[in-house]
Amino acid sequence: MSRELLVRRFRRALKTYDEKARVQRRLAEKLLSAVLGVRRRWPRILEVGCGTGFFTALASRSLGYERYLACDLVPEFSSFVVPLGVNFVVADGESPSWAKGLFDLVVANAVLQWFHRPKEALSALAEKVAPGGLLAFSSFGPETMRELPRRELPPGLLPLEALLAMRPEGFRVLRAERALEVLYFESPLLMLKHVRETGALGWLRPKGSPGEIRRWIRSYEKNRTARGYPLTFETICMLWQRDA
Repeated sequence: MSRELLVRRFRRALKTYDEKARVQRRLAEKLLSAVLGVRRRWPRILEVGCGTGFFTALASRSLGYERYLACDLVPEFSSFVVPLGVNFVVADGESPSWAKGLFDLVVANAVLQWFHRPKEALSALAEKVAPGGLLAFSSFGPETMRELPRRELPPGLLPLEALLAMRPEGFRVLRAERALEVLYFESPLLMLKHVRETGALGWLRPKGSPGEIRRWIRSYEKNRTARGYPLTFETICMLWQRDA
């Protein structure tokens, strides 16, 4: 997926993302809880892919810091996070050379799945972590949205084991958790609407012909349960600490 397409999709979802992105919000809460379990004070914080500020809002209230720098590819996201008292730049979190200096906490909530070169990105983010500091991130695994048609997985949608294998030298694992969460919808079309309203089309084609959509709906009927039509999310939460 091109960065331009990703920006367009999230711009279209600006008005609905905060309400609809329930899984991403819970991931932010889980990630913050994990960080707080290590310690509360992190003088220098770098957050990449801040989006509408799910993690940023929680962290700005709960963590002690002196400098908080956040970035995203979508300029409009500044209106969500700047009022929280953090600095915002339009930049690519996958290549953080623009962020000068080292940080005590480098964090990325629900963003790694969009990276084109996740191993290189994690290595680059790790280089920004000060000795004794933390690289904390959450992401989605390959079981995510398994009910939807797809041709291939994007490079950033990786299982827990693959992410663990990317841990840079000089870092130890403090937490590595995987979980499955399922949302239910009254109809397949409402499920597709939810995906679009969160900007999470990911590997999906941006458009499908009416015939293709009808064929997919017919094949999806077999997945119906008493609670409705399921949509699965595989979530991952990871903390790596750099040696002091």
